[in-house]
Amino acid sequence: MPMARTMLRLAALLLPLGWLALAATARADGWELDLDGRLVSSNADPSYTQGGISGVRFDQDQSGLRLGRARFALTESLGELWSVHLDASAWGDHDRIPVGLTEAFLQFRPYPFAGYRLRIKAGAFYPPISLENRESGWESPYTLSYSAIDSWLAIEVRTVGVEAQLDWLGTRQGHDFDLGFTAGAFGWNEGAGGFIAGDGFTLTDRQTPLGGRVGLPNDPVLMNFEPFRQLDGRAGVYGGLEARWLDRVVVRALRYDNRADPTAMDYASNAIAWETTFSAVGARYEDSNGITAIVQGLKGDTTIAPGGYWLDWPFKAEYALLAKTIGRHTLSARYDRFEVDTGVNNGGDGAEIGHALTAAYVFAPDAHWRFTLEWLHVSSNSYEREDAFNLPPFASETLVQLAVRYALGSAVR
Repeated sequence: MPMARTMLRLAALLLPLGWLALAATARADGWELDLDGRLVSSNADPSYTQGGISGVRFDQDQSGLRLGRARFALTESLGELWSVHLDASAWGDHDRIPVGLTEAFLQFRPYPFAGYRLRIKAGAFYPPISLENRESGWESPYTLSYSAIDSWLAIEVRTVGVEAQLDWLGTRQGHDFDLGFTAGAFGWNEGAGGFIAGDGFTLTDRQTPLGGRVGLPNDPVLMNFEPFRQLDGRAGVYGGLEARWLDRVVVRALRYDNRADPTAMDYASNAIAWETTFSAVGARYEDSNGITAIVQGLKGDTTIAPGGYWLDWPFKAEYALLAKTIGRHTLSARYDRFEVDTGVNNGGDGAEIGHALTAAYVFAPDAHWRFTLEWLHVSSNSYEREDAFNLPPFASETLVQLAVRYALGSAVR
């Protein structure tokens, strides 16, 4: 019976994606339909999707057969210079949006001119921070679970606005490197920071859809809050720089400020504007022998001031990843460290410190099939785990996943 219920839920989630695919693929330039099924073994406490505070996506009650992700993506050209991209996913959990858009944007890419290339995006998309999530659907080719940095971005950070990127194409002019400059302006992300202050960091591959909520209504900390909200009418901004050396090394830095008014509140829903700023710096190295190395760090601060009472949560995270690809096989290992402070000397609500180890093996026999075995271990000490959930403050959680992913479509190569 549990297996039958799982399959029925899976069919119900896939049906809207199937109809969307059939309706759109007749004239689309590029489309992709993916199904990711998981066999899960976990000893973890409930995660935020189940109203808990675990450091991993699936808890011990979710061991067994699970839906990793069902996804449909569509890219349609509008003439030679314009295109539109939609990315919709179902995750098989308790979000109020069972199938939702994770990205949806219009893009303008004029022809290169005088050694420069311009790209402008408008809509909803990820800011250019991640160095590991470089596959379609903002997925990682190295692991199932994202780093703590990218897991947080997946949960509650999205650009809903406009972004311009100008590249200086030095390699086309006899130099060894290219440079890229990025600037973005956005709204509807004044919830960013609430998850960090409430649940801290977690390692997951679940991306909150636009209009989705985080946590459940009975969650004592998150209380089903919406990360993509606009409460004060202010626009957030970010700016970044990227340097690329001979397609071997990428160095990326970005400064982000959502410019929220921490005193702004929606009294009808009790939503608060989180003033969140952070800096992210990282580098990725690849060589001709199939070795990839990535290091990245993020440091920031999130603040609220309901009724003029200021509360502050400094946070930081960093990771190092090493991967080796041999033919159709990829072995990866990653180490994460993360910390959330409370701006006071003796800790308090939201304080957390922890680290994680991830090991993964990926086998991709062709463009359609991908098999991934991942072992993830997260150790953390959290004030909220004891104070809000009546659990021991220290948790040592292990999640093992075997994922089978099948993809089809004109964009699958």
